[in-house]
Amino acid sequence: MEWDFDSWAETYDDDVGREDWIHADYEEVLKLVAERVGGTVVDIGCGTGNILCFLKCERYIGVELSRGMRAKFREKHGFEPLDGHFLKVPLPEGAADAVISTYAFHHVPDEEKGVALREMLRVLKPEGKIVIGDVMFESEGEKLKIGKEDGILDEVLDEYFATVNELKELCERLDLQCSFGRVNRYVWIAEIFPVLL
Repeated sequence: MEWDFDSWAETYDDDVGREDWIHADYEEVLKLVAERVGGTVVDIGCGTGNILCFLKCERYIGVELSRGMRAKFREKHGFEPLDGHFLKVPLPEGAADAVISTYAFHHVPDEEKGVALREMLRVLKPEGKIVIGDVMFESEGEKLKIGKEDGILDEVLDEYFATVNELKELCERLDLQCSFGRVNRYVWIAEIFPVLL
């Protein structure tokens, strides 16, 4: 798994405000994710920390692999996120009431999404939840259809955008409950919960 967002850090905040297809309703998505969580919140792939404008929680812990993004985050918010990523969160088990991610899960290759979910679960309290806001498609068929219709097929196929169907199957295999809400043509919010016995 590989990310290199250091050079993007300087223009990231301007880019997400452009309302292109990936970032349509960007602030609305951040708000919808933020309002679903509280307590100690771990934000994986936190970027420059834009969700902090909307988040009301007791404790926030950002996790970000890119040194450039961490530096920009510190410049904006006065503290620095932890150096980590979806497959290696530098926190002990059960540290979080909620694990969130916005516009970052699509950088996890499909074959590693299960590993990423297990790592998110590891740092989650048993009664906690995972909330992911990102570009997703209902199915592989819908992904191709929308990509062709909107002239963005190359971009759609260039990332690891999840499908709701695949995530539901993955949650089933991991004994997790999940629910999905569609924000617009491209973006969904997934809420994932451990099944409490």
